[in-house]
Amino acid sequence: MMKRSCYIHVGPHKTGTTSIQWFLQENSAELLAHGYFVPESETKRGAHHALAEALAGLDVGKHREPLVTRSIEAIAETPAPAIIISSEALEGLFGGRQNTRTFFKRLDELNLQPKIILFPRNQPQWINSSYASTVKSFRRSDSFEPAAYGFAASLQARFSRWIELTETHGAELIARPFNKETLLRGVIPEFLQSIGITASHFRDRAVRRNEAVGPFTVSVAREVLRSIGKEMTWLQAKKCKRQLADYCRQNNCLDTGYCGLSTPLARHVEEQLRSDNDLFAQAMWGKSWADVFAADVTEPFTPNDFELRRPNWFTARRLLRAIDAMKHFAHQMLLDPALAVEAPWNNVAYRSGLVLRE
Repeated sequence: MMKRSCYIHVGPHKTGTTSIQWFLQENSAELLAHGYFVPESETKRGAHHALAEALAGLDVGKHREPLVTRSIEAIAETPAPAIIISSEALEGLFGGRQNTRTFFKRLDELNLQPKIILFPRNQPQWINSSYASTVKSFRRSDSFEPAAYGFAASLQARFSRWIELTETHGAELIARPFNKETLLRGVIPEFLQSIGITASHFRDRAVRRNEAVGPFTVSVAREVLRSIGKEMTWLQAKKCKRQLADYCRQNNCLDTGYCGLSTPLARHVEEQLRSDNDLFAQAMWGKSWADVFAADVTEPFTPNDFELRRPNWFTARRLLRAIDAMKHFAHQMLLDPALAVEAPWNNVAYRSGLVLRE
């Protein structure tokens, strides 16, 4: 029997994944009419994290098992010639050899031919966005600069690993640059083109993005997690993230535009990764990385992280009040045993696969 195509969107984080997943969920019926089946999502945003984790052999927890079972049965039964799965958690899950082998073996058992869709991003911008996102989610509390230096030296920062992974497991790699041109055109048309369909077939192509936080939010979350002195569980971190967003909204503290980068640091990261980036770009697009990301590799940066540039006295006073309020909330929340369940599905490192994690 001829294998069906399985388009696996792996992100990475902070490359329009929320927009793509929201679009897939909102347009699943129309996509099915064009021959593309989108499985049910566990979230309002459309991500397939539970399905991806289960296919990789992870324990998803009893509360998520029914969804996974329905999704796998639906994939096996649908007559659609193509399946679409989107989960940026696979960026981290594929870091484990056993998880990777299990994932591709399961796809083979479902008679699916994997096609990996990747949106590489210039690393300084990627690091900056990912760091702010991870901190606001109460998943890390280290300072930006050592995190950036550590990431630049890690295997996770090197996109050539995706070439090796897909070759090893007989998958096709479809790479679309997430550069400034893509941001202007829109990531959804780029994604649709990568799976062989034009955006004009769809009326609803509005972009839905996660709100990017600023230095105030980053500072509060970082200090609160430092005060706890240990990693939160998935449920604890999720509850704190929601509470911090509510606090900032109610107290007019919402901010955007976090930047931990300086121009020298950005150029250092790019130099560290130049050879690997060029190898990847030549293999995928027949150009140098600098040609593909011309506007990104010359972008200047001025940091606004409060550890690098102290806030004015008014902001500093509001910051202290916010930190005190969130510390009180967090320490009370830690007393709730329902949020502290020790299980793989409730472990942040086990589930997230986020960039900038060791």
